[in-house]
Amino acid sequence: MLPLKINYIQMKEKLVLLLLLFHISCNERKINSDNPLDFIVDTTTISIDPKIDLYTRTLQYFDGDLYWWNANQQTISVFNLTSKTLKKSIKLETEGPNGLGMPLGFYVANEDSIYIPTMAYQFVLIDSDGNKLLEYDYFNESKLGGVFVSMTRFSNTIQKDGKGRYFFLMGDLQNIFPSDLNEETLKDYPPIFSFNQKSEKFDYLAFKAPESLLKFNDAIDFGLSATSNSLLLLHDQSNTMFEIDFNGNRFEEYKLKSNLIRNFSNEYWNSPRMSQSPNENINLLYKSSSNLGISFDAYNNLLFRFGWPGEDISGDEDAMKFGYTPRFFTISIYNLEDFSLIKEFVLPRNVYLSHHYFIDKNGLNLFPMHPDNPSFKEDELVFHTFNFNDLR
Repeated sequence: MLPLKINYIQMKEKLVLLLLLFHISCNERKINSDNPLDFIVDTTTISIDPKIDLYTRTLQYFDGDLYWWNANQQTISVFNLTSKTLKKSIKLETEGPNGLGMPLGFYVANEDSIYIPTMAYQFVLIDSDGNKLLEYDYFNESKLGGVFVSMTRFSNTIQKDGKGRYFFLMGDLQNIFPSDLNEETLKDYPPIFSFNQKSEKFDYLAFKAPESLLKFNDAIDFGLSATSNSLLLLHDQSNTMFEIDFNGNRFEEYKLKSNLIRNFSNEYWNSPRMSQSPNENINLLYKSSSNLGISFDAYNNLLFRFGWPGEDISGDEDAMKFGYTPRFFTISIYNLEDFSLIKEFVLPRNVYLSHHYFIDKNGLNLFPMHPDNPSFKEDELVFHTFNFNDLR
């Protein structure tokens, strides 16, 4: 009986080894794959009704729930991602004692504290039932009369430092024509605005946009994200990114590598747009590359950059839809230690909504809800979870 027992053990060991080799081989093929769909690990589908917008400018993941702004209804839908159901709907009143006027997105500080920036130069705190708790006015602090927003679109999101300070993009520089930008305007109009919850005061961060941005002779705007100890500011029209300490006193400038997002041009902003048709302007805008957003993955120390590579869309009959969402976009993944490029992907056409993403412990979540996606259903909220951890 002993030889049979030995043979059985040997066969078992060989089977385990074969399974291990098979797993390693599959994993290597996945790592080497240029198809982003190979990295999908889960699909979540939630039934919705017509009161929930199929496109949003602001969404946020917080503590197992997904918050989704319905601008058409002036509500925030809260979805429980474990039960895959609508948990509650928060009404954003426009008038009355809880009136917000025109909301410009939202930021969830905790389950019962939600900040709403408004068009009336206010930063309003409401509870989970939509009751107004506090409101802060910053009209006198806004240098060019601009307002800040909290929108996932182009990463115009509110960030915080964990010590009661909130940070926003103030688009003063974007409102200045490229021909009028110079050293003085960069000094006069810092791009980051802040609110200190303890002192209840607003102020501009000390950081000033460096003169190196003037060489592009283009409009200056940014996308904003944050790590546990710094802010990340990505220039919309170049590969330039700044890492800034929360006081704005120190910063490092980086040139993010990309083989996909490199066709930048100032042709749109320097063209006679007022004498051109909307279609001509849209085509000119999307002819060159641009950054669509940036997001830090705190679970895996990865940086995700979303971009548009640039393409001639003059033959597209629905070119105006590009203002809503491009037909595709790219993802560039960077190592947070030195911002070196790990991998890049081109998403399939007419599948995913740009500007719609969130990160949780499972990975990066994207929404295959492009209006021209054949699988798109108006009664479903769907997102795919991508896990890129094996790439590092």
